Amino acid sequence: TTTTTTTTTMTTTTEEEGIAARLARPNILELHPYRCARDDYSEGVLLDANENALGPTSVPTNSLDPYDNHLLLERYPDPYQNLLKQKYAAYRGCGLAPQNIFCGVGSDEAIDMLMRIFCQPGKDNILTTPPTYGMYKVCAKVNDVQVIHSPLSPDFDLMVDQTLATANK
Repeated sequence: TTTTTTTTTMTTTTEEEGIAARLARPNILELHPYRCARDDYSEGVLLDANENALGPTSVPTNSLDPYDNHLLLERYPDPYQNLLKQKYAAYRGCGLAPQNIFCGVGSDEAIDMLMRIFCQPGKDNILTTPPTYGMYKVCAKVNDVQVIHSPLSPDFDLMVDQTLATANK
């Protein structure tokens, strides 16, 4: 068991929880997952989701049947993306498990989320290897995380020794 202590919180993680539980900010580990009606119900009129309980017209399907609503366009998708993760894990194979897959709205969301979970604002930094994707810098600024740089070689190769030296300053 690894114990992480801060001035206000004590968090205990076990080996089974993985490295993320040991690296995440304590205030993130204290969060309780958001629960919505989808956690308990998957059909019927879900008023909490602000959905159109009557569904859309049949125009998207070009059907003459006004009740042809096979697309369920009035429903929000599964917030946990369970079916998508299961299908992707099966497609990729190699022992990939659905619970080890993150689905986001592009890489911007993943970059921002990683910084919010693992970087202490005003204290931590990230290392980039320019030229690189511009959202690292934007997300770092938004999350008050310093950016340090270790350029690539003229052939765009990672200069490992220089990068490690830069990271360890």
